[in-house]
Amino acid sequence: MRNLRSVLYYLGVILIAFSVLQAAPLAVSALFKETVQFPMRIYAIPALISLGVGLALVLLLKARPMTPRLSMAVGVLGWVTLSLLGALPYWLALDIRYLDALFEAVSGFTTTGATILTRLIELPKSILFWRALTQWIGGLGIFTLFLFVVRESGARHSLMGAEAHKVATDRFSPGVFSSLRILWLIYGGMTIACGLLLWAEGMTPFDAIAHALTTPSTGGFSTHDASIGYFANAGMEHSVAIEYTILAFMFAGGTSFLIFWNLLRRKWSAVSRNAELRVWILLLLVCSGLVIVADRSHAASIGWHAHIRHSLFHVVSIASTAGFTIQDISTSWFSAGTQQVLLVLMLIGGCVGSTAGGFKVFRVAVLGSVLRHGLRSLAGSRMEVLPLQLGRHRLHRVEIERTVLVAVAWALFLWIGWMVTTLGGRLDGWASLSGIVSAVGNIGPHFIQPSMMATLGAFEKSVYAFAMIAGRLEILPVMILFSRKTWRVGS
Repeated sequence: MRNLRSVLYYLGVILIAFSVLQAAPLAVSALFKETVQFPMRIYAIPALISLGVGLALVLLLKARPMTPRLSMAVGVLGWVTLSLLGALPYWLALDIRYLDALFEAVSGFTTTGATILTRLIELPKSILFWRALTQWIGGLGIFTLFLFVVRESGARHSLMGAEAHKVATDRFSPGVFSSLRILWLIYGGMTIACGLLLWAEGMTPFDAIAHALTTPSTGGFSTHDASIGYFANAGMEHSVAIEYTILAFMFAGGTSFLIFWNLLRRKWSAVSRNAELRVWILLLLVCSGLVIVADRSHAASIGWHAHIRHSLFHVVSIASTAGFTIQDISTSWFSAGTQQVLLVLMLIGGCVGSTAGGFKVFRVAVLGSVLRHGLRSLAGSRMEVLPLQLGRHRLHRVEIERTVLVAVAWALFLWIGWMVTTLGGRLDGWASLSGIVSAVGNIGPHFIQPSMMATLGAFEKSVYAFAMIAGRLEILPVMILFSRKTWRVGS
């Protein structure tokens, strides 16, 4: 019981901080004079609920020292609670069921980008801004922002580990607070740079801000149903430049922020020796080449430059888990071969220490190194001792075990989700597979037809919403939440 009280105390701290951000759309609503049709209570009520519940939990409960298990429990409950509250503006402002509003909120906070909303251009600007803001908040993980208000350094360290427990990696700074500050300075700088470039290229200020919030965060929520393809369809003069800008910042969002920190410090050797970065770039180039060849027939109608650009755009979009599109990937525009390439990219995702979801490039590289080492050991002499390493990075047993553990958890979760959505719904095997991979990998696009997606039942939407949160936390914290040991005193 004491463990539960401690978890709820830290949840209260996060809710107090969250209430401030929940009130942010009020300014947008007033700016665009929406307060008559969409009253301010739509945003004020959720903010007041968040503030009231948070204050009650902090004042009535006491914290105890955090443990890894408790921090993961706070992580899971935090994502669920913020999604429940973040769904209220959609539910109050739009004529939709609360489950649909919850699906939209979960998709936003987890930066998945799947949506049940259509005719986006007709929605209030404040709702579109809230959609974009949820993805920006979730880009680095909701706790990396709210941990600024957690006073205890030990608790801050444990809670940050709840969202970054998956892979041992270098830090920006010895102190957690310093690391948080560096992360958000890089993230904020990318956001501002992206917004200014998009505005200079012809987007309206509102569209530029919304896409700046959802591009470096690799979220993928757009202000238009056609996503980034809208700007070319609308005949915008600099639509090609917009596509390249979005592409560049999707790549940046999917790349480890440690790379950018080393670039800012001019540590060129650390960047050039980074094995994950080399694998990441090679993966994108190889998959782009495969897509260009597989769909080469499109070059006759749109030209080679557009075909190469669109192929690279979609590969980077799916690999970084941003999910922006120029063409709907569920349509026949993409060949079967291209869809298979994109499905593999959905599984892999981006780099460790980035805003991207997925299994992560680093883990794929680790498993590849383990396989290569095993084959060399079988073929070599029994007396020969071969080091197990990735590039110049020596792989330790704990790191390998953690990678294998997450890989098994992902495989089991994907298989169960695939079976459940196939047997319990109206989706065929291919569509349900892409749907669960998209949800767990926090991608957004999938091979479910838009007309079918809009009519999915409560069961499928609930499964996908749960899968989004589990995928964002990378499965293990969700499993730990249901362990009785987590709630025992002294655990």
